[in-house]
Amino acid sequence: MPRVGLFGGTFNPVHLAHLRAAEEAREALALDQVVFVPAHLPPHKDAEGISDAEHRSAMVRLAIADQDAFSVSDVELKRPEKSYSLYTIRHFRKELGAAAEIFFLTGADAFAEIATWHRWREVLPMCHFVVLSRPGHALAKPVDVLPAAFAERYRPTGDGAYAMKEGARLIFLPITGLDISSSDIRRRLHEGKSVWYLVPDTVIGYIEQHGLYK
Repeated sequence: MPRVGLFGGTFNPVHLAHLRAAEEAREALALDQVVFVPAHLPPHKDAEGISDAEHRSAMVRLAIADQDAFSVSDVELKRPEKSYSLYTIRHFRKELGAAAEIFFLTGADAFAEIATWHRWREVLPMCHFVVLSRPGHALAKPVDVLPAAFAERYRPTGDGAYAMKEGARLIFLPITGLDISSSDIRRRLHEGKSVWYLVPDTVIGYIEQHGLYK
């Protein structure tokens, strides 16, 4: 059965920490494919300052062009409403079929706010959730993040992960701590500073060509 990772985000712009996180998750979880899913209207972010979705998607395509196990989906860009994970996971479940194992990749900072996600109680049992470490954000146990009544649905599996009776797993995955952020990259570009070695060369060329983040 295929093992597919879904890696959502604003990618404003995509940078090397995004790519390294996806690669380490692919390797650690033996994923056949990691699908980058740029958000159209992120529910937890102010739309001001976010580049057009077409630009963000194009930059991701350039960034992953050399990795056959990476791909991009515009499913959220085609949806006029906010980019809720519930609907994205449903889309891929229908597309990939019931036999596929879907792994939803998210950062420790985002997972810490899972109880604010749209219909999160429905979202967590839909697939495996992989919580990626981030500098300044410790990996936590379910009980540290989720309401107690929901956290009790998880049981340790003995390998550092947790599983529900429904079969969905919650995996806390430590990865290389690259302290790179899109907001810092945008600030540097706005100030006319270099972002070499923070962003793929092809993405820097695209940013310069289209005059983004000036």
